[in-house]
Amino acid sequence: MNLGIINRPFTGTTKIYAISDSHQETRKTRTFLSKILNDSKNDKNVLFLNCGDIFKGIYPRELERDSYIKMKEAKPDIEIVITLGNNDFGFDKEGLDYLIETVKNFTKNGIKTVCANIFKSDGLRPDWLKPYTIVERDGDRTFITGFCIDNINTAKFGIISKKQFSVLDEIKSAIVKEEPDNVIILNHDYMPASREIVKTCRENGINIDVVIGGHDHDIVPADTELNIYYPRSFCDSMYKMDLINGNGKNKLQNVNEIKVEKLKISQTFAKELEEYEKSSGLLDNIAPYILDLTKKYSKPCPLGSFLADEMQKVSNSDIAFFSTGFLMKPMPYKENSYITNYLFKRTIIAENPIKTVELNSKQLKEVFQNALKSNGYGKSNPKFLQCSNNIRIEGTNHPEEKFWEVKQIYINNEPLLDENSNPISDRKYKCAIESYIAEGGQGFTTLQSEVKRDVIINNSPVKINEVLINGLKEAPLKYKKGSSYPQFEIKEI
Repeated sequence: MNLGIINRPFTGTTKIYAISDSHQETRKTRTFLSKILNDSKNDKNVLFLNCGDIFKGIYPRELERDSYIKMKEAKPDIEIVITLGNNDFGFDKEGLDYLIETVKNFTKNGIKTVCANIFKSDGLRPDWLKPYTIVERDGDRTFITGFCIDNINTAKFGIISKKQFSVLDEIKSAIVKEEPDNVIILNHDYMPASREIVKTCRENGINIDVVIGGHDHDIVPADTELNIYYPRSFCDSMYKMDLINGNGKNKLQNVNEIKVEKLKISQTFAKELEEYEKSSGLLDNIAPYILDLTKKYSKPCPLGSFLADEMQKVSNSDIAFFSTGFLMKPMPYKENSYITNYLFKRTIIAENPIKTVELNSKQLKEVFQNALKSNGYGKSNPKFLQCSNNIRIEGTNHPEEKFWEVKQIYINNEPLLDENSNPISDRKYKCAIESYIAEGGQGFTTLQSEVKRDVIINNSPVKINEVLINGLKEAPLKYKKGSSYPQFEIKEI
């Protein structure tokens, strides 16, 4: 079906600023907001876009939330449109409730939140969230919708995310009905999904003028042919661009990526941050840099195995593994420097308790198969598990079927499976894991169904961030400066 757009003869320029995945890096967020306010003192046609994951990070979530409200109060005519990222939904009922109250608060203050693929369990949309909005400025009508990656863990609380393509027909119909001059998509998902959305829309007669992408914490080069732009995560960069309408034609001009380190925060935005940094000791030193703990999202890495090994030790387990998403930034070696509370929280802010579970070879194969089955150990696999370095996994890639098959698992160089990939014995292995996958997050149903035990020290449950910080404090006694840490292995056969 070909759905055409009526071109309007209006002429106007919309100045767009866009960020994504700020993750409560509130000093950086407010630095960018300071620039936008300074740039647009005499301009009433400014559109600020946020592609999600404003939560789960370093500064208090209240400071991050209030940043946008302060901006709207300082410049009421600025349009602010935000979509939701997977981390914005939180990891428990309290986190979801906080998001809902935040969206309602934003709405009350004139800030628009859109996400077209979020539904209630009964199939209806939640009344606190809109699928799209229309922004009218300078004679132009801009249609803005958003999507969240299908990777939220709130089904038990009555909120689910559908695949973006399941709602595209509805969005296309809304675009035809609204007859906008511009169409903008905020897609909190990886670049391949953004490209597929744009191409599918084009094939059906819908022109997408701009896509702002998110979720990927790697640096993603822009697709200038399709006008898809991914600001760097953790507010490391912001895109600025002009969307110009004239004689029924839209044109994107003056696209620039702005780095945060070149900017200064205004005192209006800085005061609360300085008070928090002082009272919390955020900038205080924790430990000297010793190890070169590099990080990879969907591959084995030194930082991942270092943390997993620390989990194994503190729980007296045979092996350990955890969801790769807990590690947000690498911790590379810096000579004669110290890790501060801030830098530590850039790496991990989760406080999930460590648990133990006993699994046999068959169950371990199920766990690792779930971690690798779709995207393998390449780029952008959110199910990937970082493991203790006494683990080696061998398998075969089937790219035509988008399937990575686990064939063999080694623990301490001893195989768990025979030549047909069946268990050699019924022996159980004590595994240290974190509570997210323990409860079935990322589809780890094998872990969800088993009995788990808390790791208790001094009458308190041990948390994953505590394990890492203790390991870093002990590192100067164990390792040479600048040395790399051994990592577990995945081998294709």
